Amino acid sequence: MTHKDWKQKAAKKAAELIEKDMIVGLGSGSTVAEVIKILGDREIDATFVSSSSATQQLADEQGLSLTSLDGESSLDLTIDGADEVAPDFSLIKGGGGAHTREKIIASAASEVIIVVDKTKLVRELGEKRPVPVEVIPFAQGFISRQLEELGGGPQLRESSTGGPFITDNGNYILDVKFKSIKDPSELESDLNKIPGVVENGIFTNLAGQILVGHEEGCTTLDSREDFLDLISSD
Repeated sequence: MTHKDWKQKAAKKAAELIEKDMIVGLGSGSTVAEVIKILGDREIDATFVSSSSATQQLADEQGLSLTSLDGESSLDLTIDGADEVAPDFSLIKGGGGAHTREKIIASAASEVIIVVDKTKLVRELGEKRPVPVEVIPFAQGFISRQLEELGGGPQLRESSTGGPFITDNGNYILDVKFKSIKDPSELESDLNKIPGVVENGIFTNLAGQILVGHEEGCTTLDSREDFLDLISSD
């Protein structure tokens, strides 16, 4: 069984949470793509807000009804993936470069469900992935120096065709490696205080439940204790 199979198990569980007439935010990434494909097969009567051009294109191809956040005061639910999930449900997101819009639709939702496979669970944020920081291109050099003063090692993200990766918002991304992230909430705040930073990929106090796909099925995590039980079962 592959990690893709694990993702599909979690995606199926997430899709079951969407009910008729809901307004649902859709994040980005491979696991959310699996959710969208399942929803397309179900032909569910709900309305969706996408967080990226890639998500919007796939949702449109699957026949989902789309609206914009401008037209909705709030969302019933947001479903998204993550690059890392820690025991306190803090996250690192932004591997696809859409974390700014993902954080917006998560903040607009009454409930946020994170859908991952078990490989994304970590005991401390930053174990495997750097923190993506979306920046205004004009300020890239200045911000890099500020990030170094915070103990980070920034690296400008490049596109597959060469040159800087450009977000849907027209900005650059600095992928910042920290030796240790003991207080994700504090670091999230400190990063956003740097002039020229648009948003960073640390998400705290947003995820309500974590759906984790693994070899035996899908487990719903509601607490730190649930998380530690699952991560210790290897």
